[in-house]
Formats: sequence, structure tokens, C-alpha cells
Amino acid sequence: MSTITLIVIPGPGARSVNISDNMTIGQLVAQEALHGRDIIVNGSGVQPAAYNDTLLTSGMEVFATGSVKGNVKNGPSTTGRSSGGRK
Repeated sequence: MSTITLIVIPGPGARSVNISDNMTIGQLVAQEALHGRDIIVNGSGVQPAAYNDTLLTSGMEVFATGSVKGNVKNGPSTTGRSSGGRK
């Protein structure tokens, strides 16, 4: 058994989690009910297609975050002007 740091935002924050040898991100997602969250391992995002091929190792830092969706109505300016509207 090894441990990783799992940070769930929004949620309970950081805690240590025991992992088994050869445990994958996919298994961690199932074990910790992290479905639908973005997974970031040691600062790099992991695509869901790679969850079952990406092994966890002792000491890793895993962020599980709620996805952020864009809002075109309130998005960046498409006029070429800086934010704020004045020049």
C-alpha cells in the first residue's frame, strides 16, 4: 500500500488516500466517486480516455475539480477592444 494526496474541489479539500500497487486513475475515480470531474495529476491534466492506462504512484498529488463551462454571452470581447469597453 502507498498513499497519494487527493484534493477534491469543490468538496472536502485535501486528504491522504491509500492506493494499491498498479492502481489506475480509473480505479481511483470509481473508488472515490469522482465521476464527472477533471483530474489533474502533479499539475498536468489527464484525459478521461487515459484514466485506465495511467498508473498512480506513491506521493502523487491528484486534484479532482468540478468542470468549468464557458459562457459565450459573458465571454471575452470579440470586437478586438480590451475589456471595459473604453479606450
